[in-house]
Amino acid sequence: MEDQEINTDEIEEELSNYVKESTDIGHFAVKLEEVIQTTCKEISGNKNPANTKVKGKTVPWWTETLNTMRKRIKALRRRHERTIDNEELREHRKTKYVKAKKEYKAAIKREK
Repeated sequence: MEDQEINTDEIEEELSNYVKESTDIGHFAVKLEEVIQTTCKEISGNKNPANTKVKGKTVPWWTETLNTMRKRIKALRRRHERTIDNEELREHRKTKYVKAKKEYKAAIKREK
């Protein structure tokens, strides 16, 4: 806690000096905004915006491989569903999708 108090005193002194030296209120406002944002990030512990909360439930057995397989399954399904003109190509894509989906489900069972 003392480190935060020292840091707060330093920030306060820096802002005070900046106000005394600066005649442009716009520059001060920008500096103040930067200090507020930095302080908020330090307090919340969220230094990286990519480290946001995960939506939904997570499971400990889920792996990156399953994630990749899931994306591939979705892509194969979209390709199958969007093939309208060529019936032979549509059947080929459907077969490929069904086979990949079975492998995906089997991989999920193994991981569980």
